[in-house]
Amino acid sequence: MSHDTTTSSPDNNPLGQLPVSKLLLQFAIPSIISTLVGSLYNMVDQIFIGHCVGYLGNAATTVAYPLTFLSGALTLLFSNGSAVNFNILNGQGKQDEAMTFAGNGLSLITLEGITLGLVVGLFTPWFVNLFGATEAVFPYALTYMRIVAIGVPFLALTAGGTLLIRSDGSPRYALLCSMSGVVLNFILDYLFLYPLKMGIAGAALATILGQILSAVMVIAYMFRFRTGRFTRGHFRITGQNVSRIALIGAAPSVNQAAMMVMNLVLNSALRHYGELSVYGGSEALAAAGVVTKVNFLFYSTIIGCGIGGQPILGFNYGAKKYHRVMQTYFVTLRYALTVGAIETLCFWLFPRQILSVFGSGAGGYEEFALRYMHVFMLLVILSGIPPISMHVMTSIGKGIRGILISLSKQLTLIASLLFLPLIFGIDGVLYSGPTADIIAATVSFLVLRPEFQRMRQAEECLATERD
Repeated sequence: MSHDTTTSSPDNNPLGQLPVSKLLLQFAIPSIISTLVGSLYNMVDQIFIGHCVGYLGNAATTVAYPLTFLSGALTLLFSNGSAVNFNILNGQGKQDEAMTFAGNGLSLITLEGITLGLVVGLFTPWFVNLFGATEAVFPYALTYMRIVAIGVPFLALTAGGTLLIRSDGSPRYALLCSMSGVVLNFILDYLFLYPLKMGIAGAALATILGQILSAVMVIAYMFRFRTGRFTRGHFRITGQNVSRIALIGAAPSVNQAAMMVMNLVLNSALRHYGELSVYGGSEALAAAGVVTKVNFLFYSTIIGCGIGGQPILGFNYGAKKYHRVMQTYFVTLRYALTVGAIETLCFWLFPRQILSVFGSGAGGYEEFALRYMHVFMLLVILSGIPPISMHVMTSIGKGIRGILISLSKQLTLIASLLFLPLIFGIDGVLYSGPTADIIAATVSFLVLRPEFQRMRQAEECLATERD
């Protein structure tokens, strides 16, 4: 197994010396591909299900989608918090203490994944109803979620473990972990849905088998961790470490939890107001689900860029090289805006071609999908600003400010979904998207500005002391 960077003393570590643009290419590109590949788990299922099962099958995956955010929220609480502490401590030259946070993070991720998988498996019908299934969609969603619940522990270990692997200086191996699972998922999707005709259960089984493969590869890496060798003491969970991990991991975790609640509210609004409209409830759920998966394909690359920048941000903040922290932010921000612009063009220039990839639907499925692309996603170019800004705050240990940024989009969207449809019906659901994007982007800049001003002042003081 090869490694991508070397870990040395803070003064000559590449994270603090190489040009930021070069480091981002090294760390962000594998992270972008990794998150992009991860989003393909749901995308691949959606494509095969759309053609082999139909739009009710696609609606079922939409209903199950909040489970991804629930798992992600708990995983990020521990993985992001442990990775940021690991990065900062490495920047300060405290390798053994950094290893303790990595080990504690892995222990917490494993316990969380097993617990959540058991809970969802035992109470699947309750979760299916909570996540907004219509009567027609319920049996499909129940079958799908019962199976994917088995894969939750492996999904958590892969998501959390690859984050630590990237922080350890092996972004390409982290990418390999994710890609191997998706490739297997793609192969098995075809095998289970076409020759074996296993239906939606086959798609779910293909997903969890891919997740298991990725998790096994993560475990294998931990025996050859670059920063140091794990001992039993590194995995022993302490209250103090959990507190430090949770404080920093709270921001992305709260963001994922809020995204889960937002998806619940969105599914409920689509079901209720869709049934009152000309489109239909199941049709609105299926259409929104397809567009959301396409959006997440773009959005995941932005998340990947933010994750890829975390080791650079955390290390340089710990080393008091604040100009490199700010430079990293502006480079990733430009990337996020570019991705948003490309996505907008795709939704306006190729909407029907995008929908055709996922099969066809009955009733108002296609008409609502087109409106969802053009109205709900109208200002999607702004949607990358909050996650990039949040990653900066969490990477430098400012967890509370990160939480404020992360909540701005989700809480605004939830409020819009609760009130705008009361006035505009199903159109109110569509208007809620651009409303939330504008407000969240504004909040992000307002939170970042004073922190960057403090960094500039600290940089000037350090320069004066050196002179």
